[in-house]
Amino acid sequence: MEFRQRCSCMGIGFLFVVLYTVFVLSYEGRSEAEEAKTAPASETSVKPKEFTFELVESIKFADGTEVKSITKADIETLRDLPIDMGGNKTDGVTLTKRRNDKIHVRTCREYDAALEAGYYPSSTYDISMASWFKYPCGTLNLLERATIPQRSFLPTAKKGIFDLKLIPLSLFPVVTDFEQAYGYNIENLTYQDQVEKGLLEVTDKGQNWFSCEDDGLRQHLTEVARADFNSDGIEDLLLSEAVHATQGTYRTYDLIILTRNSTEDKFEKVEPDDSK
Repeated sequence: MEFRQRCSCMGIGFLFVVLYTVFVLSYEGRSEAEEAKTAPASETSVKPKEFTFELVESIKFADGTEVKSITKADIETLRDLPIDMGGNKTDGVTLTKRRNDKIHVRTCREYDAALEAGYYPSSTYDISMASWFKYPCGTLNLLERATIPQRSFLPTAKKGIFDLKLIPLSLFPVVTDFEQAYGYNIENLTYQDQVEKGLLEVTDKGQNWFSCEDDGLRQHLTEVARADFNSDGIEDLLLSEAVHATQGTYRTYDLIILTRNSTEDKFEKVEPDDSK
């Protein structure tokens, strides 16, 4: 009889231990699940999607690579690709520092390093060949420092950006002194004012580009990309500029950044943020 009682007590004790263990494990499981649900979002390892810059005109490379959408992570790789020379029978451009000190470059990394070291295109032919580097290399450098804009006052792409009433005449490449030649301050004038005076002629125009002539020069402007290039939170406009003398061999190529601070303002030229 005593033996049965002891066995019964042992069985009850064993059952209690099992039930207690199950309760503790299930409670800990619920606690871990609740902690996981309430964990701060900052503790997650999900990486935010990188912003992509969209180009109006693609950048082309000699190996056939052509890019129109670029993230900052792409830029270092693109700097090492040889530039497409537009069908010219050359694989790059020769830059000169002194008469017997020349260097031949093929990639943006080589081109940028050469310019930094004081090399430059010394002949009309070299200037023309170097123009193939201006757009891709300059664009990559500017996009590397660009940020996502918070506001924009730029015309939409469908409307087109080249409303002549919005473009300050100071943007036109001047060889002579406009004020001396025409007797007025160009800072308050626009391309439209010059057209109405019969001094500037628009020779061709598209949705994202246009060409005009004045004072013996032909200017061609093309939209490249939109981003915040000077870190003020407002969307800016990157333009590619080509300038040629209507009679002569003078030519130059550049990248220009325009911004607009309200829907009532004209465009104004700004400099990129070089602190990044």
